[in-house]
Amino acid sequence: MERLSTEEKQKLDKQLKEVAKRVNEILDKYGEKAIQEVPARGRKLVGYIPQFLIDALNSITTIWGYDYKLISLEEKEVVRKSGNKEKVYQATVEVSLWILDDRIRKVQVGGGENVTPGDAIKGAITDAIGKCLSLYSIGNKAYRGELELGEFKLSAPEPRTTQPTEKQIEYLKTLAKKTQIEFPKMAKQILNKTVRTEKELKELTGQEVSRLIEAYKRIAV
Repeated sequence: MERLSTEEKQKLDKQLKEVAKRVNEILDKYGEKAIQEVPARGRKLVGYIPQFLIDALNSITTIWGYDYKLISLEEKEVVRKSGNKEKVYQATVEVSLWILDDRIRKVQVGGGENVTPGDAIKGAITDAIGKCLSLYSIGNKAYRGELELGEFKLSAPEPRTTQPTEKQIEYLKTLAKKTQIEFPKMAKQILNKTVRTEKELKELTGQEVSRLIEAYKRIAV
C-alpha cells in the first residue's frame, strides 16, 4: 500500500481532528437519549447507543469503512438471575476501521454475547467499531467515564415509578411487526435485558418501554 507523505499526514491529521470535533458536538446535542448503561462484570458502564454514534459520524462524512475477522465463536450455557439456564453464543472479532483515507486504519478487538450466533457476531463488531472510533477521539467521553457527569449522570438506577400503559405496549407491538424486529431482540440490544414474553414486557418500566419505542421509530422512519 502506498505510504502517506509527511504533508499528506499533516493534512489528514487536521481533517480527522475536525471530524472528531464535529461528531462529538453532535453526540453532545443528542444528550441522554444517545447513551445507555452497559453492565460489565459487577459494575455498570455508560456508553453511546451504537446507532447514534454511527448516525453522528455519517452526518459529517460517509467516507469511512471497516472490515472484520472472526477470532472465535463459542457456545456456552449461562444461568440467569431467575435460575433459568440459557444457551448463548459468545463472539470475538478483530475490526479494522478507517476514516477519510484507508491508508490510516485503527484496529481493535470486540466481544459480543447473544442467543443467536449472528447477533453475537454483530454485537462484537459493534463493540469493536466503537473502540476504533475512540482511537480517533470520537465518542471518547464514554471511555473517559465523562458520561456519568453533569446532565448525563446515570449512576443511580432508573426509578420504577411508572408502568407501561396498554397503549404503549400495543404501539410497541405494532412497531415490531412493521420493522420485522421482534421485541426480545430489540430489548436485548437497547436495554441489555432478556424479554421473551409479553408478561416480561409488561414488567418493564414505562421509561424502558419508551426507549424501545424510540429505537423502533428510528428504524421505521
